[in-house]
Amino acid sequence: METEDQQVERIKEFWNEHGKGIIAGLVIGFAIFYGWRYYDAKVMADKEAMSEQFTEVMTALASDNDSATLDAQAFLQANSRNTYAHLAALELARKAVEAGDLGTAVSALQSVRDNAKGALKAVADVRQARVLNAQGQYDAALAAIASTDASDGFKVMVLELRGDILLAKGDNAGARAAYQAAIDADAQASSLAEIKLKSIPAES
Repeated sequence: METEDQQVERIKEFWNEHGKGIIAGLVIGFAIFYGWRYYDAKVMADKEAMSEQFTEVMTALASDNDSATLDAQAFLQANSRNTYAHLAALELARKAVEAGDLGTAVSALQSVRDNAKGALKAVADVRQARVLNAQGQYDAALAAIASTDASDGFKVMVLELRGDILLAKGDNAGARAAYQAAIDADAQASSLAEIKLKSIPAES
């Protein structure tokens, strides 16, 4: 059986051999732990700051503040890939349409189309197409919905809107085909498309 002195000597030998590695491991472990905590806290702080900025932008837009549009555009530019920015852009576009500023609406919706995915992108596609149609930019309007994802229930809406654009463009045959496709896709959801289809004058 080892004496206390022998045990101490073995500990010294072990420490001399492995001590630096143990210290390095502890330092790395603490660095990772506290680094992660710092990162986690920073992410949370950034999210809270983003939420506050979003609330300020939305409040300004709702109150028709003189600088609301410029503030919203600055927010979109700084945070273009963030969901808060997508929601703010949709609201900015809505307010711009109400004010008759269709150019600002198109630009705001384009930022969503360029950076969002899924339903948000589809909403922006459809809304931008409607604004472009109102501007008489029919080809651009058709292009805006050409690649819209129909998986989120937008198929009938897109087909009906395509019919509206083609009808405005003077393409009655194309409009008729689009309205019929909307009816075929979902007769119940496309009752308005059926009314529009019946309103197109018959070809002479």
